[in-house]
Amino acid sequence: MSSSQLGQLLGYEKKEVNRKVLAMFEAEIDGGIISPSLDARGYVDEYHLPEVESNMFAAKWNIQHLRKVTEYFVSAPKPMTQLEMIAGMASSMVEVERKQVEQAKALEDITSKVARLETSDKVLSSCPVNAEGITSICARMNIKYSIPAWAVKEIVRGSYGIRPAGNVQNQHESAKGSTYVVWWVSDITSLFKRIAGESERVTATLVTHPTVSKRFKLI
Repeated sequence: MSSSQLGQLLGYEKKEVNRKVLAMFEAEIDGGIISPSLDARGYVDEYHLPEVESNMFAAKWNIQHLRKVTEYFVSAPKPMTQLEMIAGMASSMVEVERKQVEQAKALEDITSKVARLETSDKVLSSCPVNAEGITSICARMNIKYSIPAWAVKEIVRGSYGIRPAGNVQNQHESAKGSTYVVWWVSDITSLFKRIAGESERVTATLVTHPTVSKRFKLI
């Protein structure tokens, strides 16, 4: 399903669906399992999710619509084997059984995929020397480019989708075992150099960029 179809089904704007897909399926996008469509400027317009990932998305963000997503794929035209065609002519029960098997397989794949996602996050005991968290990124980019913290966060978590270095265990007692995300310093430096080069200046201090929701300061 496309971002537009998922948005219509779940009640989200396409832009919000794109953000959620990027946050949830970075590895699948990098691996080509989920393919993007680009607009005329070369930016991501929407993503196209296979059946398993579409079901996972619905299960995470609106479980009430999981059945509708499953039914969408079950009802979509699929090439039938010769045996299925013969059996279908003999009895409509074969078609019912085929749909039940597909639904069971889809749910099994979802369960397996979710389990892999839960165990794939890399949790580090301390932040690597060549990585930094969002607070450090905000401070560094404000010093270098005068970009405000809210815009830095939108850029880092935006449609360019740079891969985090991992999750770091917060060692403070008050943190109660929570983690925080860190990114590679070199990736962040390259990202903001690109943003600075692509931004369109509208005043002496303000610019616009497609990945940022409104004008922001950049000097």
